[in-house]
Amino acid sequence: MKKNVGKLLLLIIAISMIFYTVHTFAMFRKTSLGTGTLDTATWNVTRSQSQSGDSIDIYPGGATDNYILIVQSNSEVDVTYKIIISNLPSGVEVDLDNSGHYYIPTDGTLTIQTANTVINYNDDIKTKTHTLTFRATSGASLVAEQEIDIDVEFKQKI
Repeated sequence: MKKNVGKLLLLIIAISMIFYTVHTFAMFRKTSLGTGTLDTATWNVTRSQSQSGDSIDIYPGGATDNYILIVQSNSEVDVTYKIIISNLPSGVEVDLDNSGHYYIPTDGTLTIQTANTVINYNDDIKTKTHTLTFRATSGASLVAEQEIDIDVEFKQKI
């Protein structure tokens, strides 16, 4: 009797394995073919400067100095962008487009993204000119020949 129960159990397991194996492979047997077209958007963005020199001069408690940044997008999609200024000396603040609001960097890095950092693909003017105004606070240390990096990071607007 025990032999029959064992054989019956083995038979049920074998049938179950065959059933599951057939259905597992059946999922991979179906294919479909088709043709179509997909339009993709092109990206064409640039950043440039308009100064003849690459240097700015600011002194603690002194006058400000400006840097002109030009951003252009001829993409077929809306883009947003961030202006990333890094390697700023301690005590240096930056204003964007003469707003009167000076941004304070964190650990020498400043990321600026505002409503004015968007270029839509259907805009008539696809170029944005930004004025970055640098100033040193009265308690800033004097630094000479400091290199500052200005980068622009673009993303597709969703």
